[in-house]
Amino acid sequence: MSSTDLEKNIQYLRDIEEIKRLRSLYCYYADAHDCDNWANLFTEDGVFETDVFGTHEGREAIRALQHLPFAVHYVMNPIIDIDGDTATGKWLLLEPCSFPQGDERQPIWGAAKYEDDYLRVDGEWKFKRVKLMSLMWSPYEQGWEKQRIIGQ
Repeated sequence: MSSTDLEKNIQYLRDIEEIKRLRSLYCYYADAHDCDNWANLFTEDGVFETDVFGTHEGREAIRALQHLPFAVHYVMNPIIDIDGDTATGKWLLLEPCSFPQGDERQPIWGAAKYEDDYLRVDGEWKFKRVKLMSLMWSPYEQGWEKQRIIGQ
């Protein structure tokens, strides 16, 4: 293996780890309701697209989003492909959370898939697009077999 090949392989592995960190920061800031840091993970024209919470285009629209009152994002099974300064990623999400219902909160089990597009901006990976596709959202008490809000 030439030194050039070795450098390319090292850069590829660094990019993978930086994208994993980006996704981890996304989860951390969303769960902490840190809207500023969460939105700054996106490019200026980034898109946050969901089947539950709508589509939001641009960093300022993303910053203005209301987060769930309680959520713990568990993301796993990353599939990341890198092509220069662009990349794509697929992840699975398991999320115990609470949905607001008036003055109350409903405990929910959630599961979804993420499909992401990333762009390296000034040497730093950012989300160009995050797409959340629900697999199920079910009341904690009922579970996903007795009552699914969304999903098959």
